[in-house]
Amino acid sequence: MRIWIAAGGTGGHIYPALAVAEALQAADPDLELIWVGARDGMEARLIPSRGYAFLPVEAGGVYGMGWRRGLQGLWRTVRGAVQAWGEMRRRRPQAVFTTGGFVSIPAALAAAWWRIPILVYLPDIEPGLAVRILAGLAAWVAVTASEAGEAFPRRSVVVTGYPVRRALVEAARVREEARQRGLARWGFTPEVPVVLVFGGSRGARRLNRAVARHLEALTAEAQVLHLTGPADLEAMQQRQAVLSPECRARYQPVAYLDEEMGEALAMADLAVCRAGASTLGELPLFGLPAVLVPYPYVRRHQERNAAYLVRHGGAVMVPDEEIEERLGEVVRDLLRSPGRLSEMRQRMAALARPEAAERLAALVMGWMKAHGSIPAGFGVGRGG
Repeated sequence: MRIWIAAGGTGGHIYPALAVAEALQAADPDLELIWVGARDGMEARLIPSRGYAFLPVEAGGVYGMGWRRGLQGLWRTVRGAVQAWGEMRRRRPQAVFTTGGFVSIPAALAAAWWRIPILVYLPDIEPGLAVRILAGLAAWVAVTASEAGEAFPRRSVVVTGYPVRRALVEAARVREEARQRGLARWGFTPEVPVVLVFGGSRGARRLNRAVARHLEALTAEAQVLHLTGPADLEAMQQRQAVLSPECRARYQPVAYLDEEMGEALAMADLAVCRAGASTLGELPLFGLPAVLVPYPYVRRHQERNAAYLVRHGGAVMVPDEEIEERLGEVVRDLLRSPGRLSEMRQRMAALARPEAAERLAALVMGWMKAHGSIPAGFGVGRGG
């Protein structure tokens, strides 16, 4: 059997799809997986290095890009759909699994033409334009939480939870061991709480400025592991250099973490982060309370994700425009309230669905086995 996975652009689309790919291969080592993405996206770097066949196609954003860039994005998407159409005719997948994002549209359009089933997973609580389009073409839609399913009243919806990569699931399973490895890796002591600050795969300039402003106050309360993103790493290293020796030892800026992220999450007592889709899976998996700062320029996606975790008691939310002023105070108040932090930890952990990747893989495999024959006439052309 052969399946295409269409996902790219940001870690929020790539990593849940990667978790499902891992689960699919574990379920059937002979299954052929072909990953469809943009040649200039982060998926072009991440996916081939993990041994998956990578099929680059053109794609471009349309919504919120301005008319000129929107037309360019539309033209690139049309060209990508033609590329995917030709490859699909040659390679004949039995299903296309996608987590959304504009890079998935060309593969989905080609699949719709060839009558190949499209199976969609929505990582966020609120769907974006791409997922809304894909849902109209899909055989079924899977969602992280029941609230997300309300956006698809006329579709077949399955609630699976958020699929987390196997490396993180394993770190959560042996959390104390992973915690000790993290403390040793970053030179932290187990006696002082750890705050993990991250802003997504590229970092977050606003969070970085807030940390820089409040660094003395933060390191007076805790040890701080700060994922700065590549662009701001040097500036934060310079900021670290002017700290007192005691505070300097309590602050570690790093550009980005991949496989080591499990150790970071296991080690942390509190997270300060954006509210991308991954927070819906990774924070609950580790029972990690959070200060969520939704990025305000992606429609309402992050705000809705944050509101979901706040409503369930695992997080507090601070608006983006307030975090530079309030970061030190918010972190201090939480760390000095162990009872509240403990309750947040329990409520966050109650949302965990560590089996989500395996459940999604089982759904995909089950669907393919039940409906997996290649449509009659495939490779000859549709409608003659």
